[in-house]
This record gives sequence, C-alpha cells and structure tokens, in this order.
Amino acid sequence: MSEVKVSNKLAAAACLSAVSYIAISVHLDGAAHAQSSTLPAVTVEAPTARPAAARPSANRQATRAARRAQPARTNVAAPATPAPTSRVERADGPVDGYIATLSATGSKTSTPLRELPQTVNVITADQIRDQGAQSVSQALRYTSGVLAETYGAASQFDSYTQIRGFTADYFLDGLRLPNGGTTTGWSSAVMEPFALERIEVLKGPASVLYGQAVPGGLINMVSKRPTDTPIGEIQLQTGSFDRKQVGIDIGGPVDKDKQFLYRLVALGREANTQVDFIENNRGYIAPSFTWRPDLGTSLTVLGSYQKEWGGKTGFNYVPTSGTLLPNPNGRIPYSRYLGEPTFDTLDRQQGAIGYLFEHRFNNVFTFKQNLRYFESDADLKALNRVGELQADNRSLNRAAFGIDAGTKAWTLDNNLEARFQTGAFTHTMLFGVDYRDEDSRYNVGRNTAVPPINVFAPVYGIAIPNPGTTNFQLSNAQEQQLGVYLQDQIKVDRWVATIGGRWDNATSTSFTSTALATTNLKQDQDAFTGRVGLNYLFDNGMTPYASYSTSFRPVAGANFAGVAYKPTTGEQVEVGVKYQPVGQNTMITLSLFDITQQNRLVQDPANITSFIQIGEARVRGVEVESRTELTKGLNLIASYSHLNHEVTKSTVPAEIGRKLSQTPNDQAALWTFYDIQGGPLWGMGFGGGFRYVGTTTDLTNARITPSYALFDAAVKFDFGKLISPQFKGAVLSINGFNLFDKYYMTECQLNQGCTLGFGRSVLATMSYRW
Repeated sequence: MSEVKVSNKLAAAACLSAVSYIAISVHLDGAAHAQSSTLPAVTVEAPTARPAAARPSANRQATRAARRAQPARTNVAAPATPAPTSRVERADGPVDGYIATLSATGSKTSTPLRELPQTVNVITADQIRDQGAQSVSQALRYTSGVLAETYGAASQFDSYTQIRGFTADYFLDGLRLPNGGTTTGWSSAVMEPFALERIEVLKGPASVLYGQAVPGGLINMVSKRPTDTPIGEIQLQTGSFDRKQVGIDIGGPVDKDKQFLYRLVALGREANTQVDFIENNRGYIAPSFTWRPDLGTSLTVLGSYQKEWGGKTGFNYVPTSGTLLPNPNGRIPYSRYLGEPTFDTLDRQQGAIGYLFEHRFNNVFTFKQNLRYFESDADLKALNRVGELQADNRSLNRAAFGIDAGTKAWTLDNNLEARFQTGAFTHTMLFGVDYRDEDSRYNVGRNTAVPPINVFAPVYGIAIPNPGTTNFQLSNAQEQQLGVYLQDQIKVDRWVATIGGRWDNATSTSFTSTALATTNLKQDQDAFTGRVGLNYLFDNGMTPYASYSTSFRPVAGANFAGVAYKPTTGEQVEVGVKYQPVGQNTMITLSLFDITQQNRLVQDPANITSFIQIGEARVRGVEVESRTELTKGLNLIASYSHLNHEVTKSTVPAEIGRKLSQTPNDQAALWTFYDIQGGPLWGMGFGGGFRYVGTTTDLTNARITPSYALFDAAVKFDFGKLISPQFKGAVLSINGFNLFDKYYMTECQLNQGCTLGFGRSVLATMSYRW
C-alpha cells in the first residue's frame, strides 16, 4: 500500500479516536456533575483515591537525595541512618533497587504484580546498571524461562529471544515494535538499554490485550520519561575491544509551576567486538517533552533516532569441526572472522516519534491514547559459510549475500479505564481499540562464486562481486490489524478475578519471489482471543493463582517454496503462587504451565533466509524466580526453569516427538550484589552472578549443543561516600563477564554450523549524577 494510503488510514483512525474522545469527554464531564440517580442499578464509587500530585520520578529523586544526604565523614564509623522515606511507585516509572511491585504490562492498568494471573518479571534500571548490560538481550540473562543471545556474540540484533520456548514479541511503552516483516528480523528494532527505565517480561499468551502475539510471552520496555525533579547524569565507558562510549541523561521542569517537563537521553559509541573486523558503533538521541495543563491531564511526546555505521556482520555461523567437533588443526577461536573486510558492511538506522496522552476525568474514568510511528532501514553485505569444511579440515566454502530490509509502522492504542464498585465487587474495567499498519521489505541477492577461506589461517583482501539485492529472494508485505478488547479486574474480599476478551481483524498483502516460486497473496483473518484468571490474596503475602489464555498471530507472506504461511495460534494453562511477605522487600513467583502452539515458525534448514511451519508444538514447564533484599543493601536474584517440549503434530511423520530447536530443558541463574552500609568501606559495592543454560538441539535433533555455565562479577565505588562528600554523585563501576573465559556455543544446526558465545570481557563505567 502506498504511503498516501497508509497516511489516509492513520488519519481516519486518528479522527475516529478524536471523535470518540470528544464524545466521551462531553458525556463524562457532564456525568461527573450529574446526580447519582443517573445510575439507579449501580453504586459507583472510587475504590481508592489516587494521589493527585504523584509524579513518576519525584520520589526516586527524594530517595536518592536521602541516601546522599549523609554527614561528612571524619572517621571510619558507620554513617547515621537516614530517616526512612516512603516510596511511591508507578507502574510505568522507575524503581529503586531490583524489586518492582506494580506493572502495567500484564493488564494495561496499574496493577500489583501479585494480583496478575500470569507471571510478569521486571528488570529494573538499577539491575541493568549493576550488571553492566549493554543490550536488551544481556539485560535478560538472569530472568527465568528466557533464553537471550540465541545467535551468539556476533549477532547485533535483539530478535529471537525465547520465552518458554517461543520467540518473543517486543513492545516499547505498550506499543508493538515491528520485527521486519514477521519472520526476517533484519529491520527489527534494536533498543538502547541506557534509555530504558525498566524491561518487563509477560509470560504466556497476551493477545487479549496486544493482538498479534506468540504464546510464550512478550517483552515490554519502558522509556525514560520527563521528570518534575531536575536530574542529570554523564557517563563515560571503556573496556575490552577498544570500547569508547559517552552517554548523557538530563531532565526536569522547564517552568516553576512544573507544567512543562523535558528529558534528553543521548549516547555515542565506537567499539570493536570479540570478532575481528566486526564493530559496534552507535549514535543515539531521545528527546521527550511533557505538558501537564492540570493534575488530571498529561501529554508526553517521545522521539528517538539511532544510527549504526561502519559495522560488519556475518551470518554468525562457523563450522562444527573445530567448535562442536574436534579438528586436527585445533579449535576455531572466538575472534575468527570468516567474511571479507573489504566487502562486508552493515549500516542500520531507526527512528520513532509518538506520544502518550492521559486524561483523568474523575476518580472513576481515565482515558489514554498512545501513538507511535517507527521506521527502520538495514543495508547489509556479508559472506555466509556454505556447508562444512572441505576434506583438508581447513577450507570453508562461502557465498556472498546482499540484503536490503526496511520497515515502516504506525501503531495506535486507545483505552478507557473505569474504576467503580457494584455492591461488594470492586471493578477495574478497560475498554480499548487499537490499530497497527506495518509495511516491510526484505530483498536478498546471492552470489556463490566466492573463493573459500582457510579458517585457521585466513587471508583477506579478495575481490568479491557485488550480489545486489534482487536475484535470490524478494519479499514485500503490508499488514494491518484492528483490535477491540474488553477487560474487567474484579475484586471481592480476597479474591481477584481477571476476565478479558478481544476481537481482531488482520489483513495482509504480500509479494514473495524466490528461485523456486513467485507468489502474490492477500490474507484476511478474524480471531477471538481471551483470558480468564483467578487470584486469592492471603494476608501473609501468599497469592495462589490460575489462568487460561489464548494467542493469535497472522503471518504474512510465503516460505521459500511459495507456500503461504498460516496464522499461528496458541493456548496456555498456568497455575502458580506469588509470595510478597508483608514488611519485606521480596517477590517470589513459582509457576507451572502447559502451552500448545499450532503452525510454529522455524528457520528453514535448506534456506536460512526463509522460514517454514512445522505443525504443532507443546511446552510444559515449571519456573521459579526470587527477588529479595536479604538485608539492607544486599540484593539477590535467583531463577530456575525446566521445560518439557516436543513437536506433537506435523505433516512430516519423522518430526513428531522431536525436541524444539534451540530450546534448553533447564536454565538457572543466581545474582547477588551488596552495597556496604558502613565502616571504612562505606560506598563500595560488589557482587557476582552465575548463569547456566542446558543442552539444546537443532531442528532435526541430530546436533546437540552442549550446556554451559558462566560467571560474572561487579564492583562499584561511590566516591561521595568512600572519599568525601565533595565527590557526591561520582561512581565507578567495573564489570567482568564470563570470568573464566569459558568456550561455548549458543546454537549448532545440521548443515549450518555453530554460533559462538561471548568470551571474557571487562567493562569500566564512570558516571556522575546530580
């Protein structure tokens, strides 16, 4: 569809939203002044009065200020304990420490985590900082049931992260991010963790609120937003592989009445990686602005632009001989690059602009409208390995690829929230309408006339013909989705019931041309998805729960053979218990689940630029995650997951009973960090972590990737406490990853080779906050 048609559809949707909002506003403003007799059968009451002046970051700044406002140290005695401060947490705002108590991801309303009938794990900005995560994938390393970095250290994409055995969908501020045409991922969004306030993982189907989604779950990232208290941070970073990075984060009120707020997050980086010739250069800027004309209304405009340049990437795979299997010439090192530096390129850029609007009519009704336009482009030239090593155990055949990928997407979500009571029942009801329009391209050229390379003594500088981007596979797809959803969270006594339903209409037009087939497709599908859940809140903080939910995701386009993709559907039954003991900073979640998905997408082993559907898959498992502050300053994260997974139906009988590709049976992680609270080392912090990923298999179950265990460590120096209050705000952090330089593979596929993991690296970050 042309850009004009897209704009027209967006304008129509926006007009519809505006008209709906005006009508609601007129009606509800009038209703706010009407007598209660207008609702004779229902008694409408506000269940709780919302603090009118609560702001996303004011309390966080107050907490920081209280921590820093210590007396000047004249000896080594422990500092005076600051007066306790209350913490007002917002579901879309910052969190002090590692433990969040509220989330909007699981319900699109501000809901305590223990009242949600599904598992939601929250990775806070403080955790990201302490662990030194440099990508969203790295930030997810210690989360139960999540397998990140599936394509190894050479990958420069966040895509393909697994949740409960299924590739996750990504969202930013509650709006879906494009993944480059459903299957390819080359023009998918890549987010900068320095710009995020929190990362939330919703486990299980979420179509009832978000439309297109896989049954394993989704990842929702929350942007840093303007604050009504002045903040500032400058960050300098260096480390392994000649890393040089500078970041800035500033914000606060523009006027004395705090009606206008701003924030600016920016970052610049030049860095190499552990793989020779592959760089990791990035420029990022994200300005935002908030207007609050009154206490019940806010409009936040969010913009971002990111560019990566001068980089190189491959298809990450190296031969199994010399990695998974022995080779008489030795082991292929982490740093080995099998491309051609004078040929390979990766230039990628993305930008977004949108807004978050909220108007609270009264203590009952709140209207929200979120909108974003996102655009990304990726231009790539790279050499890909072909088959395994030749008979000499050294020479590897290669093919040249050129890829031109891009995505443009409009996303709009409107909802009206109502909080009221009917007798003994307290309701939080949500009615919403959302719309998405995504246009993507994925054009590939290939040239097999490329000389082989000696993987143990590579020689570079060979001229490689340009394969272009039009002679191997052409894919263009446009997808539109319109959804209407309704949810009610009902409380009575200690019971919380969550009931929701959604209707979706998804249409797509696509053109796919490969060496085998050319297809023009138009697909139009409707689906109903839902969720029912029940929680019981014990006074001691124990909350058992159970839920049933379904998912629906249309897939535009066709596979390499020209066969149109079918929509994927799924369902999950989950039971568990959440424990948040009264008076303690602890959240423990234990869950058991059973997920079934139809028409599962997997990479085509014969054509790695395409995908196939294998039938039905089933995943049953157990997860446990504990986040707790054991004592003042000592935080602990512990997680474990076990999955029992298999292909249960397929048109190819040999596939039935096979394990799912790249899906470990077991994962475990442990992280702890301690900020010393007094004495001569007050201001110093240290910690470490352990990560274990069990064995995985390829699509055919013929290749087994061994398990691996990795160790990380961190140390922090707060100079304002350790040396003198004159240095308040200056903090040096040092992080070490894979301390013992464990050699491991993240994935091995038959006829494709293996992807190598991350070797040992060190990162030093100097930050100054005010």
